[in-house]
Amino acid sequence: MTQATTTALEKEPRIVKTNIKRPARLRVLGSRAAFLALSLLFATAAGVSCATPVKDAKIDYLTAPFSSERILDWGNRPDWSNDGRRIAFTKDDLSDGPAYEIDIETKKVRCLTCALGKNQFVTRIFYLPDDSFLIEASPGMAGSGGGSTNVMKTELFWMSKSLDRAVPLGVGAMGDIAIAPSANADKSVDIAWARPKASGLQLVVGKLKIDGAATKLGDIRELYAYQPGQAGDPTFPEAYEFIDGGRAVMFWTVEVNALNGEMYKVDRQSGAVSKVYATLSHNETHLFPNEKYGLEESNLSSDPTGPYRGVSGLVPQGVEMILQTKGVQNAQQLARANSDKGFDIFVITMDGAARRALTNVSPSGAQAHQSVVSPDGKKIAYAIKGPKTGVSQYPVGLYVGKFGK
Repeated sequence: MTQATTTALEKEPRIVKTNIKRPARLRVLGSRAAFLALSLLFATAAGVSCATPVKDAKIDYLTAPFSSERILDWGNRPDWSNDGRRIAFTKDDLSDGPAYEIDIETKKVRCLTCALGKNQFVTRIFYLPDDSFLIEASPGMAGSGGGSTNVMKTELFWMSKSLDRAVPLGVGAMGDIAIAPSANADKSVDIAWARPKASGLQLVVGKLKIDGAATKLGDIRELYAYQPGQAGDPTFPEAYEFIDGGRAVMFWTVEVNALNGEMYKVDRQSGAVSKVYATLSHNETHLFPNEKYGLEESNLSSDPTGPYRGVSGLVPQGVEMILQTKGVQNAQQLARANSDKGFDIFVITMDGAARRALTNVSPSGAQAHQSVVSPDGKKIAYAIKGPKTGVSQYPVGLYVGKFGK
C-alpha cells in the first residue's frame, strides 16, 4: 500500500467554534445498514475523466455564517439537481420506496417514479449531468427491502428525465455511487461504484452512455478489490466521490486492525491506494467543489472519547463482527455498549487539520446524516432521523443549510 497523502493525526482535528444559526426547533447512515450485509464478507487503463469540478464561490466554510431550514417533515437520502433548485430523495434509508423531488423554493413535491407502477421502488436516486437519473434498486425496481435487508443484491438503472422509462443497466451495486459532475467529450458520464463479486467486493469505474432505451454502462474496470480475510487496510470499499480533479475515486471503508471507519482513495491510473485524512472517529465524507473542504458525517459529538469510537457509529451486529475479527474478547457485550452512536454533520478541511460542527443533534439520540453539497458549494442538504427510543427535540425530515447571509 502506498503511503497516505496526509499524516495520521495523534489527536482529533481542531474544532473551530462559530456562531451557527440552527433551526428554532429543530439515523442511520446508509453504510450502517449496508454493514449488516457486509459482515458476511468478513465472515467468510481507462482514461481519466475530462469532467472538471464546478468551482464554488470563495467561501471560508469554517467561519462563514450558516443557517439551516427544514423544508419537509419526512424524506431521506437527498441529492441536488444540477441547477441547485431541486432535491431528489427517498422516503426512507432502510427500505425501498418511490423516489420524489422537492422544489426548495416552493416546497412542492412530486413523485418521480410513481408512473412506473409496480416497478417504482428505489434504494437510492441520483441526478446525472443531463438531468436524467441514475437509480439503485432491488431487481426490477419491484421493491424488496433493498435499503437494508437486500443491500448486496441491488442493481443500477437509468431513468429518463421525462420519467417515462427505467432502463436496467445489468450490473450489481452496493451503497453510494460516485458520479462525475459533467459529461466527457463523447457525452458519456463516468461513474464509480462497489459491486459484489464471487467472494468479496470490488470498486469499479465505468462510462454511462446515455441513449434512451439503449443507455448502457461500458468500459467497466476494476480499481480495487476486497477479499474476506485479506491482510491490511482498507477492507471493503463504498464509493463516495471522484477526487483529485477526477483522477481518483474516494471511498469509505473500515480498518479492522485499527477499529476505525475512514475515507480512502484509489488512483485511477496507478491503482495506488491511500488514506484521504485521519481521524479517531467514524467519519464518512463528501467533497465541496473546490476539494479543499469536506462535508463530514461523524459520531464525534455522541462518542468523543470512547475506546471504539472509530466503529461505534455502526449497528451492534457490525461492531460485534469487527471486534470478533480483531480477536477482541467479549465482543458481543462490548458491541452493545459501543454501537449506534449518533452522527452529526461537520465541515472539515481535507488535510484533516480543522473541523466545524454544523449540527449538534446526536447527544439527544437523533441523527443528522445523508448529507450532500449543492453543485455551487453554497448549500447542503441532509436528513434528521429520530432516536430508536424516546423523543428528540429535533424534528425529523429534510433540511437545507446555507452558507452566507
